[in-house]
Parts: sequence; C-alpha cells; structure tokens
Amino acid sequence: MIQEFTEAIKKSIKEALSDMHTVMVGRVVQFYPDTCEADVSPYGVYRKPGGGTVSFPRLCRVPIFFMQGAGQTAAIVYPIKSGDDCIVMFSEQAHDFWRTGTSSNTDLRFDLSNAIAIVGLFSRPNPLVAEAVRRDAVIIDRGGSRISLLPGNKIEVVGDVTVTGNLTVTGQIN
Repeated sequence: MIQEFTEAIKKSIKEALSDMHTVMVGRVVQFYPDTCEADVSPYGVYRKPGGGTVSFPRLCRVPIFFMQGAGQTAAIVYPIKSGDDCIVMFSEQAHDFWRTGTSSNTDLRFDLSNAIAIVGLFSRPNPLVAEAVRRDAVIIDRGGSRISLLPGNKIEVVGDVTVTGNLTVTGQIN
C-alpha cells in the first residue's frame, strides 16, 4: 500500500515537472534590433508524458540580454545574427508587468512564453578565449580589429582608430 502511494506521488511530481522549463540551449532564427528581441528555436525535443517526442516550438519575440546599466547609458552591445546560439531561461512569472507595467492574470510559471535569451554561448572553442587566458587579458575583437586590456594598466589597439572629440595625451608618444 505504501509503495503504491509512493509511486503515485513520484509519477505526479514527474508529470508536473515535465511542463516546467528552466534553461535550455537555443538558436537565434531572427533578431529584431529595434526591440532587442529575437525568435529562437530551442535545440532538443520535448518528451510527451505518454511516450514519443515533439520538437519545441519556435519562441517568438524573446527579450535578449545585453550587459547595461546606469539607466541604459552604459552598455556593451554587439551584432546578433541568425544562427547564433544562446541560453534560453524561463521566468518564474509572466513578463507582463516588467514589459508593460500591467499585471497579468496568467499563472504560467517557467513557461515557454516567459523566455529570456543570452546570446554568446558557443558549441565549439573560440581561440580568443585561450588567448585571453594566456595573456591574462580582456579582449574585444571584431573581425581582427581588437582592443586588449592587459595587466599593468596596458591597452593594445589593433586597427584603424578614429577619435571624435578632444584627445589628451599625457606621456610619451612613440
């Protein structure tokens, strides 16, 4: 009797958790730069409770995370292209209040409709990572144009430099 009760509880918990989404890997299908949103296709398949699988649906208009602060006056942004991999996280509650300021009547916790994506995950090694570790540097690279922040208060710049505004130099110019 106790064993049947325990098995029934385990089955109920497993079924409830099968519809709870936390984090998965996805691929950007289309990016909308004016709204910082993307359509994302999750990798993998959903396993149905009765058996069998189905592909996850495309997640539409997913907010994209960019590092920013100071009321959006300080930001690190970069181009996002179709095919870029990302981490897709699912919020504990609907985004309605955050996005529009209005409360939601929905109770969709950790639902596919409450996704947020962080672009930058990669499935194969990027040689810049090994270089950054080897040099103990922060590297910003765009197709060979590069800024490297190095130990000892040193900065290396590779590429053409355009300065708009005043330029003050203290120290030697070699």
